[in-house]
Amino acid sequence: MSTGTVLSGSLKDFGLVEVLQVVELGAMTGAIHLKHNQGRMGILYFNEGKLANCSEFDPSALTLGDVLQQLDMTTYHQIEQAFAQQLQDPIGKRIGERLLLMNAITEKQLKEALRTKVIWTARELGLWNDGSYEFIASPNIQKLLPHGESSLEIDVVRATMEMVRYGDEWQELRNFLPLGMRTILQLSPAIPYTIRFDLRSLELFTHVNLYRRIRRIATAIRRPEMDIARELGQLVQQKFLQAGYQQDATPRAVGSKVRLPDPAEKLRLENFALLDLISRMEQEWEKRKTPMEQLAALVEFVNWTMDALAETCRANGIALDANALFQLMRNEQADHLGSYQFRVEQNHIDVEDFTRLCYEVMSGKMQQAESFYNQASMLLHHLLCSIFEMINARVANPRERMENQEVWEAMFEQFSLVESA
Repeated sequence: MSTGTVLSGSLKDFGLVEVLQVVELGAMTGAIHLKHNQGRMGILYFNEGKLANCSEFDPSALTLGDVLQQLDMTTYHQIEQAFAQQLQDPIGKRIGERLLLMNAITEKQLKEALRTKVIWTARELGLWNDGSYEFIASPNIQKLLPHGESSLEIDVVRATMEMVRYGDEWQELRNFLPLGMRTILQLSPAIPYTIRFDLRSLELFTHVNLYRRIRRIATAIRRPEMDIARELGQLVQQKFLQAGYQQDATPRAVGSKVRLPDPAEKLRLENFALLDLISRMEQEWEKRKTPMEQLAALVEFVNWTMDALAETCRANGIALDANALFQLMRNEQADHLGSYQFRVEQNHIDVEDFTRLCYEVMSGKMQQAESFYNQASMLLHHLLCSIFEMINARVANPRERMENQEVWEAMFEQFSLVESA
């Protein structure tokens, strides 16, 4: 199947459950891009008709940290510690991987939490009946999924059954919690009669005062949010709590982009100057005529990309860790070339040191020089591509990610290798 829009329409005419069934029956690969009329967005990814992943873009959207805490798998402090590490290294390991390294969770728990997050997010998106959908087809799901994420291969039947059940339950709950999980609650000003509350109700009252929003309350109590919503709905029905309609309950936008939950918002890289960087690289490449000059250029391009990333991070209010490039090169097994170890400091590869190596090797025997050039160019292309992919992973819109990828893949094609003489 070629890339492009093959299915689109209004959620009023064709609900999300029905769209998912069409994707499943057609064994389609791609992503459904949802836009709510109030400004929120959601994306569901599919691999040959199975649900691969799912995300909602809204300040109050469900996060992996929420799920891990609601399933009582880890604590707020462990999540914050992992997030603090990620803020310093946005192209490094993801939150789940960091929690694994901290021994805060197991592989089995992470897998369960990721699948739970997809199902719970899909059921939230299934409540939307006011907006539009667009299916973007792709021959390769990995080109759509954020870098480092794999397809979870969840049966669509399971997801749609949960969406239908969830929708039925919220038909009644919306009478008391009008904004769903995003409803903000407060204690009633006065209770008209004397009553003795049980410990669970008292705990809920305390957390309503502290956190206000249903999802945040559930995460703090470390219990599944739907269980908490049922109990809070009863307390609203009994007039012990009141549902608020504060302005901050509505989605907030940054320019034309929907604002993400705070952890993801700080890490998003839509404002990374990709086109400017690529234009600069292409102009420089035209000047490099010899194999040695080209290899040195590829190293410089890595450094330029890291400089652009550091600048973008500063604009987002975070500081890029000085060892981010070194760690990435080690993870990608691109920190050495044969017995040669790249010198990396402050997210820069030492170009002069590498250039000396190039002159040393390529001034020798022809066969040895050609082999070195091929190995070095392949390694540096791989490293540069890995950095671009990890930066692109922080772009929320799958269509924008696909367009970015096409641009840099076209750039790499222009970096045609000069045969060593």
